[in-house]
Amino acid sequence: MKKLMIMALFVFGGLIYTSKAHAQVSFSINVGDQPAWAPVGSDDAQYYYIPDMDVYYDVYRHQFLYLHDNHWIRTAVLPSRYRHFDLYRIHKVPVNKPYAYRDHKSDRVQYSQYRGKYDQTSLRDSHDDKYKNNRDNWQNNRFKNGHDDHGDHGNHDKNDHHDNH
Repeated sequence: MKKLMIMALFVFGGLIYTSKAHAQVSFSINVGDQPAWAPVGSDDAQYYYIPDMDVYYDVYRHQFLYLHDNHWIRTAVLPSRYRHFDLYRIHKVPVNKPYAYRDHKSDRVQYSQYRGKYDQTSLRDSHDDKYKNNRDNWQNNRFKNGHDDHGDHGNHDKNDHHDNH
C-alpha cells in the first residue's frame, strides 16, 4: 500500500512538472511570435484589436483582419487607406479568445476610449532582454509603412468570414 502511494505521488508530481514545462514552452513560442509593434506585457495575446484602425491582428497567422463589404478580409499587408497609422504608437488591445473579431460590435464600443491614445511601449522599444527577438520581427517598419496599392484585399478565408459589423 505504501509503495502504491509513493508511486501515485511520483506520477502526480510528474504530471504537474510536465504541465508546467508545457506552459513555459507555449509562452516562449508566443513571445517570439509577437510583432515588434506589440505592446510590452501582452506576451500571450492571440489577437490585437486596434481601435484607431478598427482592425484585428491574428498573432498566430501573422495577418490583419479588416471589414470589406461586410466580410472579414485577412491580409499580411493592409490596404493603403491604413498607411497613415503608426502601429508603434497607437493603442493595441490584447484579446485572448478564438475568433476575436466575432465580437467586433462589442469590442468597438468597449475599446473606443483607446482611440487616439499613445500610451504603450512597443516590444521594439523595450529594453527587456526577453523581447530581443521581437525587436526585428516583421522587418520593424513593414507594418508602419507597408500597404497594398494594388487593390488586392488579401486572402479570403471563408471559414473566418463573419457578416455582421
